[in-house]
Amino acid sequence: MAAAASLGASAPGSASLACGYEDPQSVSRGSLSWGYPNSLHVIGAISTEVAARRLPHANFNRGGVDLFGNKFRLASKSLEQFGTMLSATSSESLQTPVAIVLLEPMLWARFEPTAGGLRTAVHVSGAKDGDLVVVTGEAVIAEIAAGHLTFGEAYARGVARLYGEDAQIAAFVQNYQQVGADLGVLETGPSRTAAGLNLQNRPAAQQTGTTSHRFMWRKSCEC
Repeated sequence: MAAAASLGASAPGSASLACGYEDPQSVSRGSLSWGYPNSLHVIGAISTEVAARRLPHANFNRGGVDLFGNKFRLASKSLEQFGTMLSATSSESLQTPVAIVLLEPMLWARFEPTAGGLRTAVHVSGAKDGDLVVVTGEAVIAEIAAGHLTFGEAYARGVARLYGEDAQIAAFVQNYQQVGADLGVLETGPSRTAAGLNLQNRPAAQQTGTTSHRFMWRKSCEC
């Protein structure tokens, strides 16, 4: 943890705010797992889903030169739509700020409840103390934003992991598992109930999300 902190302190400001869409060579995910144990397991889970054709390839990983930043705009739009869905899906207002990182480009976004509603900020430097952290992939968020996948399904399949206090994690899964469902038909079906996402059945690494197991990854990240 101390090494990660010193890395962040020594990194130039421009590098700390660059993400993989701007400089693909700068992307480094290894240190993320110091603060969020086993978070890189999400990459393997995503690969499995892509191989089974349950997820598309991430735009970030597709070939070709992205001269006009279209890949970033697509990811940003998906994250903004995710924030809109957070506001619309649950009758419970979001109580805890949520930070999310897309692993392929190491792009961070943050969703913060305010008096005027949920505020979405894309391309931030990382999570803040007390945030609930979501580690996932670009294609996962794109599929949720498009209504092809619910957050509950993504969580159950391991392509999204949550880090925070256990109570925060349980409340978020309960209240926002339907994010990504058709907002016109949000009745809870048997395959998407909280019982189907029993926290006791999740991987052990996802159960140990208390503050003592987290190192807040800020300026040392690529985005």
